[in-house]
Amino acid sequence: MRVVLQNANFRRLLLAAVLLGLGDALMRMGLIEFFRVNEYDVKLETAKLLFWLALPGLVLGPVAIAYVDRWQRRSVLMISDAARAVMVVVIAVWLMPVVTGRLEWRGLGAVYAMIFLSGAVATFYLPARTALLPNLLTNSELIQANTLLTATVAVANMGGSGLGGFVAERMGVEWAVLANALAYVASVGLVWAIRVEPGRAQQGAPTSSLAELRAGLVYLWEHPTALPLVILTGVFAFVGGVFIVAFTGFAVTEPPDGLGLGTGGAGYLLVAFGVGSGVGLALMGRAKEWTRAAWLPFGQLVILGGLLLALSSMSNPWLAAAALFGLGMVGAPLMIPIDARLQEHVEEQRRGAVFATRGMLTSATMVVAFWLQFGTNFFRETPAPTILWWLGIGTIVSGGLTFWALHTRRSTN
Repeated sequence: MRVVLQNANFRRLLLAAVLLGLGDALMRMGLIEFFRVNEYDVKLETAKLLFWLALPGLVLGPVAIAYVDRWQRRSVLMISDAARAVMVVVIAVWLMPVVTGRLEWRGLGAVYAMIFLSGAVATFYLPARTALLPNLLTNSELIQANTLLTATVAVANMGGSGLGGFVAERMGVEWAVLANALAYVASVGLVWAIRVEPGRAQQGAPTSSLAELRAGLVYLWEHPTALPLVILTGVFAFVGGVFIVAFTGFAVTEPPDGLGLGTGGAGYLLVAFGVGSGVGLALMGRAKEWTRAAWLPFGQLVILGGLLLALSSMSNPWLAAAALFGLGMVGAPLMIPIDARLQEHVEEQRRGAVFATRGMLTSATMVVAFWLQFGTNFFRETPAPTILWWLGIGTIVSGGLTFWALHTRRSTN
């Protein structure tokens, strides 16, 4: 870890990730507090919020695949952060009349429009950031770098949820939302200071977007390792999408269908998840031989399923905090070996396309997960503990099925 942190360019990227994780968490908890105080359906609106954030990844995924390897990745990051800072300010301005009491109620169409645009920007930002790492580090440093980067996003995001709940309840929704704009501005400055070897964008004769998209998808389909790992990411994304909405409803709903906490209490529970994430990522960062085992991600899914089953039957916030600690410790490190293997085995010219394809699949599964929870009567009317119980069963089954599919594919190649 020390060697990776001695790289000044990586340190800047890491600090930018910390700020963005905190800022996103603050705004998310601020919006949840806005829903709660103004008597919106918290679970329903949270599902809509996350749906509009994830949808652009599905819609614009093909465009990202076609172009992310042809642009300078550092420039993509800077432009993306600047654009999202403006979008957050628009959200704050739209909410202001309700927050200050000038209006009792206001439609959220403008908020969700800005969330959609922010998700559109993230469709290019996330694969560009991931694909930038090998331009800053050696292959031997990638797994440790991914550990640190994933840790900052998970721990800062979950830790920021506790801070966000406190800020939103005690200082006001506007403070929580505008903190995210400041985080984006600071990230622009940090990324601007990163120095990357010139000429890293894909070169050569220009091709059509459709031709490059087809080439990227064919490459992914034929690669013996990349496709199963991308599919596994989609499974994990679906589980996470259902969980975050169901947990939000579970935390703020009165017993017996929930824990009866406020926004701050829900945020503090997510801090337990963040602490568990930090512990799990620290263990993974030691890079022992077992952390590279092919079975590890599937074993993690099975354990996650068991913890979700336990959480679904809890009514004590302290026991729920212990379960969330376990979920963070097992779930947060899941992507580290996957990212490292993709970065190491996928060639430079197609690395961005592979990560963009993964982002598109991730968005597709999360879009389905979020839509189910506000677009279907089953999820709207089913108590959150029941959803968590079924999610636990489904996670265990999907872990087994995905392991079988990977084993079958590797046996035939």
